[in-house]
Amino acid sequence: MKYLPSQPSRNDNVSEEHPLKDFLSILFRLALLGLLAFFLLGLLVDAVVDRMDASTEASLTRLLAQKAPEIAAPGQGNAREARLQALVDSLRSCAGFTGLATVKLTESTVPNAVVLPGGNIYVFSALLEHVQSENGLAFVLAHEMAHLSHRDHLRALGRGIVLYGLAALLSGDTSALASVLAPVRQLGDANYSRSRESAADARALQVLACRYGHAGGATEFFEALDKGEDIAGSHYFASHPAMQERIAALKTAIAQQGLQTRAVVPLVAPK
Repeated sequence: MKYLPSQPSRNDNVSEEHPLKDFLSILFRLALLGLLAFFLLGLLVDAVVDRMDASTEASLTRLLAQKAPEIAAPGQGNAREARLQALVDSLRSCAGFTGLATVKLTESTVPNAVVLPGGNIYVFSALLEHVQSENGLAFVLAHEMAHLSHRDHLRALGRGIVLYGLAALLSGDTSALASVLAPVRQLGDANYSRSRESAADARALQVLACRYGHAGGATEFFEALDKGEDIAGSHYFASHPAMQERIAALKTAIAQQGLQTRAVVPLVAPK
């Protein structure tokens, strides 16, 4: 019998699938794994934050205050900032908040307010142009105070640490893989963030009604943003409920709680 050489019918060293398909399959599985890990570790972060005692939170807040970035422009410690701080302090009793809440004003064309670790509430100057009353401004500040009270800034910090921890664990390169996992984090965090925002809105409404005796001005800022003017970059649009949805939810809550919406206090900007 004559020998006839031939190639094997199957080569285990060569994939039958297109390399790009293999790559996408691996990337998809990695994303699912990252999403699951981020979700589970996020629940662990919430459990730790919820069980943190007041003294530990105070110590952590003081430590973070020393490390917090300074984004306020020089020279902003003026009358406007002092008025904002006074308004926050006037809301403390109704908010039941005794922790650190330091207001810092920074110049910006974006109508925004954010809470950063260390008990800092940063108010962007353009926000003051989107509220017409003290009540409307008080609602926004009460909303940010609610984030502090609910320890949402610590939750966000913990989840950020989880993201970079996953990146280091999976690749040893926190910068490269973290950018790949960022969309996974946004997907897993979107609904969570919206629920935290809704809770802060609900709490701010209670504080507003307690402080002024009615709910006038509660929807003022959101109605201004809903007009679509100068809104790019505002955190009130990132992973937050839609403006019309938030306005409708507040109006429903006002009706359900039997709150009135009487005349608001005009906002007088200090010189």
